Amino acid sequence: MDKSEREGIQSLIDNKYKLIPLNYGHIETLYNWNLHEKELENFTCRPIIKYESLQEYLSSTINRISEGKIKVYVLVEEKTNKPLGRISLFDFNKRNHSAEFGYYLPKVYRGKGLGKILLSDLLKTIWEQDELNLNKVYATTSSNNIASIKLLEKFGFKLDGVLREHYWINDARYNQLIYSMLKYEWTK
Repeated sequence: MDKSEREGIQSLIDNKYKLIPLNYGHIETLYNWNLHEKELENFTCRPIIKYESLQEYLSSTINRISEGKIKVYVLVEEKTNKPLGRISLFDFNKRNHSAEFGYYLPKVYRGKGLGKILLSDLLKTIWEQDELNLNKVYATTSSNNIASIKLLEKFGFKLDGVLREHYWINDARYNQLIYSMLKYEWTK
């Protein structure tokens, strides 16, 4: 993605949406997304944690944030502050200056360009504010998640590797694709 495309996305962000750190007002919405998503297992190869209550979800999320294990951002509509999606940084490796990220949009908001806005704003936050001192960010996705693959490739992420048959979804096996971006690749 070149600079003019990034500026076009930034124009959308500036006029309609903003990416903000997770706050208490959004916790219940994120919990409900997690609770009601029918295809959650399609989005991760990690064990899926089913929280028994909103309080348990809140406690777990707050603990992971306060321990520095995760940073969660929420894409909200500027006028209403309504949450539209989330993107998180986790698996921080201070020695190697890297972190993994993952994103989620509820089904109703998919296919509307919001994934581009989520990712663009996260990358801008990471590379231009530089508070985390990262050199590399990476994401993993299933080989059957074409939308995610296209999004990562559109932003210039490089395919680093493949973990064969790493996803087991409804008795089907898919490869896990690992994509990364280095800091200098964003600033080109």
